[in-house]
Amino acid sequence: MTTIVEVKHSPVHGKGVFATRNIKKGEVIVESHMALVHVNENLPEALATLQFPWTDEYDAICLSDVGSFFNHHNQPSAEIIARDFTNLVQTFAAKTDITKGDEITIYYNDAFEKFINE
Repeated sequence: MTTIVEVKHSPVHGKGVFATRNIKKGEVIVESHMALVHVNENLPEALATLQFPWTDEYDAICLSDVGSFFNHHNQPSAEIIARDFTNLVQTFAAKTDITKGDEITIYYNDAFEKFINE
């Protein structure tokens, strides 16, 4: 299977996810396998920044593909469209049309948006 994205240095922050071809709105970008981490777990910063909310008791970290490398934007080009709680898979899809070479971003959450704007 040909990948439609790649991870490389980002002008936004650290590493980011970039389109290797044009991606249509609604197209699945990646299905990422997740590992659960208890919400009270005191993780090193390098891992804590990769967490996604999962349930009231657990957060999740992407173990595969590019899921943990999407940077935040308040007008994102991608979004999480599904979370499979049984198989621990999170699916990301294009929220807008994305042009080859563009960095693909997601909206983390309102708390993160408030944090970066303070």
